[in-house]
Amino acid sequence: TNIGPFVEGKFDLNAADEPYSGIIKAIAAICQKITHNSESGDKTRNHVDAGSIREQISNALHDDEAQLLIHLVPGLADIITTAVSADDDVNKGGGGATLGRKLDVDELENGIERLKHAFRLLIRTLCDHFAPIVLFLDDLQWADVSSLQMIDYLISDTENESSLMIIGAYRSDEVDENSLLYNKIIALRDHKSVTCNFHVTEVDLPIFNMYDVMSMVKAIFLSVNKDDSRALAELCLKRTLGNPYFVLEFRKMLYHEGLVEYRNDASVWTWNLGNIEDTTMSTANVVVLLQDRMRRLSKYAQMYLRCAAYLGSTFRNTTLELVWKSHGMPMTVGDKPILPLLVGMAAKDSFIEESGSDQYRWVHDKVQEAALSLLGDVKVSPFEIGRTLYYSLEPSQLEQDLFAVVDLINSGNTEKSAEYAQANLQAAQKALELSAFQSASRYCFHGIDLLKTTNWSTDRQLKLNLYSVGAHSELVLGNIEKAERYMDEVFSRGDFTAMQTLPLTMTKVTAMTSTSTLRFNDAVDYCLMILKELDYKVTASRHLVPLETLYAVVKTIKMLKKVPMDFHKHIGVIIDPKKKGIVALTASLNYVAYRAGDSKLAILAACKIVDMTLKYGLSEY
Repeated sequence: TNIGPFVEGKFDLNAADEPYSGIIKAIAAICQKITHNSESGDKTRNHVDAGSIREQISNALHDDEAQLLIHLVPGLADIITTAVSADDDVNKGGGGATLGRKLDVDELENGIERLKHAFRLLIRTLCDHFAPIVLFLDDLQWADVSSLQMIDYLISDTENESSLMIIGAYRSDEVDENSLLYNKIIALRDHKSVTCNFHVTEVDLPIFNMYDVMSMVKAIFLSVNKDDSRALAELCLKRTLGNPYFVLEFRKMLYHEGLVEYRNDASVWTWNLGNIEDTTMSTANVVVLLQDRMRRLSKYAQMYLRCAAYLGSTFRNTTLELVWKSHGMPMTVGDKPILPLLVGMAAKDSFIEESGSDQYRWVHDKVQEAALSLLGDVKVSPFEIGRTLYYSLEPSQLEQDLFAVVDLINSGNTEKSAEYAQANLQAAQKALELSAFQSASRYCFHGIDLLKTTNWSTDRQLKLNLYSVGAHSELVLGNIEKAERYMDEVFSRGDFTAMQTLPLTMTKVTAMTSTSTLRFNDAVDYCLMILKELDYKVTASRHLVPLETLYAVVKTIKMLKKVPMDFHKHIGVIIDPKKKGIVALTASLNYVAYRAGDSKLAILAACKIVDMTLKYGLSEY
C-alpha cells in the first residue's frame, strides 16, 4: 500500500449550479497524481501501479458507470479502461455543438443510486491502493445539495474497509441552523457516525485575538517601543476584525504603501500611527486593500486578473488564452509572449498559485472577489467570456467545462438566443444524469426564459426538451405545482404525438402517485390511454381484465416452458425507442394498478412485459 495522497477540492460561490465541483476537483487531483507517477517511472515506496488500479476499477464498474464517471472526473479516462470509448457519447462537431448523452426515460429513475454506487466503487478502489486518502474540501458553505449527499454517502460506506478521511472547512458565520450544511453535520455526527462506524471531529478555528495580532506584529515589525507595537496591533485588529488572512494582507499593505520603514542603523521598524490610521480609514474590507494593490498594476495585468476571476476558483491558462485572443488583446510585449509574464506577475504578487499542469488557482476567494470588482478601460463581461468559450473550446473540453461555461453565459445575458437555450438544455441534461436536480431545474428555467419571446413553431423540439427535463427535475425536488405547470404548458397544445411527449407522460404518472396526491386510479386510466395512443392495447375493457389476465397467465407459462435454458445468453436488448417506451409505461401501469388495488390488471401488465421481452429483448424492466 502506498502513502496516501492529500488532495484538495474547493467549492466556488460563483459556480453554485455546478454539481459535485469540489469533490470532482479532489478526485481529479488523485487521478493526476496516479498518471504523473506512472509516466515518471517512479519506483519508490510512493510508486503507484496504474495497471492494477485500471484493472480493478474496470472490473468493479459496469461500462455505463465508468462512462458516467469519465465524463464527470477530468483525468479519469487516462487511468481506466472501459469497453465503451470515452468519446462515444460526444458529438464531434464544431464549437457550440450539442454535447452529452440524452438519457432514456427509464434511466432517469435510477440515476441517483447509479451515480452514488459508481462513486463508492471508485473511492473503494482508490482507497485499496493508498493509506489513507485525505480529501480536503474547502468552502463547504457553498456546496450544492448533491455534493453534501455524496459526502454523506462516501463517509457512510461500511463496505470500504480502507482508510478515508474527509476534511471539510467552512465559514461558521455563513452557516446557521437553517442551512443544509449545518443539518447535514448534525445528522452525520449524532446519528450516522454510530450506525456506520466513523468518527466526526469538529475543530473551531477562532479569529485572531489581541494577543495573536500582537505576537505577529512584534515578530514582523520589531520596534524599540513596546507601546508602539501594541498600538499598531490594536489598529490592525480593528481594521481586520482578527481574520488571519486579512491580517496578513493588512501587513503587506503597510509595507507596500511605505507606511512602515526599516531602519538599518537600529535594525528596527518605525511608523507614524496617525498616518497609518488616516490612510487606512476606508480599508475596513480586505477586498478594498486587494483592489488598491491591483489598481497599481498595468492595464493588461488588471485585464488578466479579471478574465481569470470569471473562470472560477481554478482555471487553465490555455482557456484564458482563448478569452485573451477573442478580446483582441496583444499576445506579445516587445518580443516576448505576454501571458507568461502576466502569470508570473500574478503569482509573484500572491494573487494566484500553480495547482497542476497548466492549472492555477486563487490563493483566497477574497482575491478572486477583488479581481472581479476591477473596472478597467477594456470592458469584459462574464457573458462574453462564456460565449467565447462555448464557440472556441474543443467538444471534449466543452463537455468537461459545460457547467462553468453555461453559468458564464447566463450571467447578464440579454440575448434571447435559441443557441444559448440549447446550451442550458445540455447543462440540464448533464446535471440530470448526475442526479443534480437543483442545478438541472435552474438550467431549464434559464433555457425556457431565453425562449419566452419565440413561438412553439420556431423552436418546437428544444422547448419540448426543456419543459420535459424541467418537469422531471421539479418533481424530484418536490415542487409538484411547478412540475405540473411545465407539463400543462406542453399537453395543452395538443399537437404533439404520444411518443414525443413520452418523457413528460412518465413524469405525469409519477406526479399522480406522489405522496401529496396518491391518485393511483387516475394513473391507471392515464397509462391505459397513452398506451392506446401508442398503438398498444393492454386490455379491451377494464371489465374483461379478469378473463384476459387468466388467459395471459396461461399463455405466458406455455411460452416460458418453450424457452431454452441458455436463452439469457443470446437475448438482446430493446433498441426501438417506441417499444422501449411501451415497456416502460407498461411497467408503470403494473405498479400503479397494484397500488390501486387492481391486482389482476397488475398481473396482466406483468405478463405483457414478459411477452415483449421474449419478442424484442431486455429492458430496464
